[in-house]
Amino acid sequence: MIQQLIKFFRKPIVNFIVQAGVVLVVTRFLCYTGWLVYFLNQPHPPLWDFKSYYVASKLAHQHLSPFNVEIFNQSFCTITKVCGFIPPFVYPPNIIPLIWFLGDFSLNNAFKISIVMHILAIGLALWGANILLESKSRAFKTICTISVALIYGLVRDFQVGNIAIFIAVLILWMFIWARKNQDIPAGICLGLALCKPTLAALFILYFILKKRFSLVFVSVVTVTLLALLGLALTGNSLTQFLSDTTQGFSLWLKDPSVNPYISISRLDLMVVGPRLFPNNPFFAKLLSNIIVLILVSCVGWYLYLQQSLTAWSKKIYLAEIVLVSCLSISINYSQETSSVMLIPAAVFLLNDLLYQIRHCKFSRKRMSVWLAGVCCVAMQTAVIHGWLIHSLAKHWKVKAGELPYFMKVTIFALPSYAVLGITVSILVLAISSLRQKQIIKFESFNRVSI
Repeated sequence: MIQQLIKFFRKPIVNFIVQAGVVLVVTRFLCYTGWLVYFLNQPHPPLWDFKSYYVASKLAHQHLSPFNVEIFNQSFCTITKVCGFIPPFVYPPNIIPLIWFLGDFSLNNAFKISIVMHILAIGLALWGANILLESKSRAFKTICTISVALIYGLVRDFQVGNIAIFIAVLILWMFIWARKNQDIPAGICLGLALCKPTLAALFILYFILKKRFSLVFVSVVTVTLLALLGLALTGNSLTQFLSDTTQGFSLWLKDPSVNPYISISRLDLMVVGPRLFPNNPFFAKLLSNIIVLILVSCVGWYLYLQQSLTAWSKKIYLAEIVLVSCLSISINYSQETSSVMLIPAAVFLLNDLLYQIRHCKFSRKRMSVWLAGVCCVAMQTAVIHGWLIHSLAKHWKVKAGELPYFMKVTIFALPSYAVLGITVSILVLAISSLRQKQIIKFESFNRVSI
């Protein structure tokens, strides 16, 4: 099969297409390098999410609460000169110590520091992905690097200044350290990642299931200390914080980018129902909840199978981390920046291909599932998000909810369908791999016995 593939790629037309693809990838990186230089020379930072973190840090330096809607809105207008309806700051208090340093600098200098930190985070993400790749081949490492770099969240996070890339890096390195039984650094990484709980909270439940209690304890201590420090820095009590957050959360839900009925940036499964049944909230919510319930049940069944076959081992497997990462962005609120959580999924698909080449006979059914997973990951690139969805959205008033119904349930829903497809395909591959490993182990045992 490998020889046939080599002959295939040596054909002139195929060779040309591959070279053209490589050129496009390199050109894309050069374009973003130029875009970065342009951004660094702007008098006012254009990154919207970064401005929220900066204003929150400035308020914390004044011992004021960024969780209070009125205070945050007024300060945002004063500091950034952007006024009007500003989405409230709905992060937990444990994020304040992590963004505290931003307030020590001017807006422009803090912006440049944030850009440099994002570049370092992208480098750590690519490095971590190559560590998880089960191949020493330079070609495969190059493929892995390109696959990860093309995930749209990596670039989108960079464009808006969100912190999703940092959460993804912390989760990635948490897995690397947890796999080496280094629970303290892994627990600290998880505790830091909980500053965005929608992306990291499920891992607490996962490690409890794996009986890695020391890791969970370290993470809980870390997040508790950060939360208490955050409340102290903002002059908040727990009751006042909860009151401000409740008010802010109700206003946050009204933001067009959050509303599941009109948002084009959300990729979680909770928007599937509202898009299919925009005029029936009951059926919309019911459908989304049923999809999520079935998906969680299937992942739970796989975890049970894995644990029962390994005698409830504390060992951490990549497939498990991938599935928990997929659930983190599929069952909770998540936007385009959150697709960086699919980095382990891209690595898993490459590792699975290597495993099939080395140990198993060719199976059309299994390869079809693998190709489906690859296609779903490809839907989380700029080709779909940037060039297709955002370009088409310019023809309608998206924030007013004027998108045609057909477009809502097809093209604009592709990222959500892709997240579901990735989760299902990886789940099928992981379950079938359990059976294959059992067969290979049984055959090798028989050979030794004979």
